[in-house]
Amino acid sequence: MPVIFEFLLVAGLIYLWESALWLPRQGVALRRRLFNGKWRVISATRLLATRDLGVVLMLPFPPDVGLAPAAGLPLIAVPERKIFMATPEGIFRETTFVSWDDIRYSEHHLRIGSSSIRCQSPRTIELLQNGKKRGLSPAMAIQRSWILSLSPSRAKREMKRWKIASFPLRFYCPALTVGFFLGLPVAYLYLGPLPTLWIGAWLWILMFSISRQLFRLAKHLYPAARAELRMDALLSLLIPFHAMRAMELASVHAYACTHPAAILLASGQTSHPWLRQFIRETVTPRPSHPGDAAFRDFATPLLVEILGKRNLSICRFLEAPDKSGDPEAASWCPRCHGLFLPGVSICYDCGGLQLRNFD
Repeated sequence: MPVIFEFLLVAGLIYLWESALWLPRQGVALRRRLFNGKWRVISATRLLATRDLGVVLMLPFPPDVGLAPAAGLPLIAVPERKIFMATPEGIFRETTFVSWDDIRYSEHHLRIGSSSIRCQSPRTIELLQNGKKRGLSPAMAIQRSWILSLSPSRAKREMKRWKIASFPLRFYCPALTVGFFLGLPVAYLYLGPLPTLWIGAWLWILMFSISRQLFRLAKHLYPAARAELRMDALLSLLIPFHAMRAMELASVHAYACTHPAAILLASGQTSHPWLRQFIRETVTPRPSHPGDAAFRDFATPLLVEILGKRNLSICRFLEAPDKSGDPEAASWCPRCHGLFLPGVSICYDCGGLQLRNFD
């Protein structure tokens, strides 16, 4: 095999590795469909997962401009001044919380006492830190963070801000990719060494431009993620494959303070299956998981208020599923919408949740 083809093969494999976006297990990524503008929700654990992380594959080319790695704050507060933290499996467990000093972010983890959870960006707790600066108690700051992260109006502003901020990268990154995988081989095979060096210099200028844009994002738009964005800028200056995926890697910080439900509501997709499932799981806790009840008591009033402002009722999302595909079904699970035959009274997949009968 000629050397140039061996080079392209190795480079392609490295590029595909850079196209794997690692997110916390409890996180999801939204991807806007190209033609109809609808959002598709991708779980981080769908393909490959470790104890704390799951992988979401980015579109190889052009840049995945419709990618929105969104996440909610992995903390909730109940009126009894208890703080619950999500586990990598998405289960809320009570923490040994005492004061603000117990809440800290270090080494990509949010920590409270002996409990910790992986976060995709320091911006995940940015709203929480802003509440602390306002003099709020931890419980009030957590509630304020959830109100803001679930706000469709704020989600729309965040999406618009990221679209403007990432505009240069939408041209730099594909130009770098085409120049590296097409321009360099063609110049090497047909034009000779000198034109190849000129194209290589032009590609490094593109890498410098991408690095400079990331520095600007770190300084002006997302200062909470300054260290992470500056590291990405440095890697983009040295490693072309990292620079090719710079926009998608930076989007992790752009959407870190926005809940996926807010993006779907802001886009008007109120019938999206993931949104309906999220609301069902919030309102109908599993009996075997006490943290689910705490999350219901905490989040349901927020959802009722947010949906009410858009003239939507939460009951609309709790209707019985269609049983036309299984006419013999006598009952259904209000959480997972599983269908059951007569004689079954509980859903074991949902922790022993009581079934509801069809009218």
